[in-house]
Amino acid sequence: MKSWITLILLNVAWAAGAQTLAGTWQIMKESKCMSTDFGEPSETEAELSEVMSSLSGGTPRTIIFNADGSGEENWRTKGKRKPASKEKFLYRYSEGTIYLLDKKSRLITDTFIVEELTTTTLVFFNKDRSCERYELVRTQ
Repeated sequence: MKSWITLILLNVAWAAGAQTLAGTWQIMKESKCMSTDFGEPSETEAELSEVMSSLSGGTPRTIIFNADGSGEENWRTKGKRKPASKEKFLYRYSEGTIYLLDKKSRLITDTFIVEELTTTTLVFFNKDRSCERYELVRTQ
């Protein structure tokens, strides 16, 4: 009897420690391939980039991974409460890899390798373009 109770407690502890992708994540930092393709920006380009980023406002981009394999990417526009744009997607998470799936055929359209997945952080990059990297923080 003691061994069954011990086994059940170990299973509960193991399940609690297992990391899950499901939840709401806020993008804190993202790197795109554009910066590496064109090299160092000129002084004018850096100034223009700074002006454009200040106009975008401080509204967060979020990605929601649902437990059923569906997800949604949201971002807001300045002065609006509701998300201005929502992109729904399907995904599959397996062995440190996130596969984005086509909605109709369920074929893999994009693959992301997970570098780090903890209870609070998620870091992943595109398998085909390693310069495309995302760092996220769990919000819920």
